[in-house]
Amino acid sequence: MKKEDVWNQEINPDGISETLENLNHDVWDRGYYKETDDGIWYEVYVNQQIKKNLSEIDLKNKEQKKVFGKFNEIMLNHYEDDNQITFFVPNEETQYTLDELTNILI
Repeated sequence: MKKEDVWNQEINPDGISETLENLNHDVWDRGYYKETDDGIWYEVYVNQQIKKNLSEIDLKNKEQKKVFGKFNEIMLNHYEDDNQITFFVPNEETQYTLDELTNILI
């Protein structure tokens, strides 16, 4: 499956739904992933303490764009309401990964 196929209900009816184990609960409430031929999609949810400290992430804000804008295909449209961050980590990516996002939010 290609990375864009994760959104195709016919190819991937379960979406990003494989449970992430060993999440850092200082940051995350829960998380899911989906491996593709091109890399891994993550859908992670910050806990209430992180949300309290960072109530919104706006890539129009220069400082926040500098911090979060380098994550591949990051989607923040559900962050304010659902605490959700969705992003893609290409196979060759070594820096902008789930571990890096966790470290940023700690």
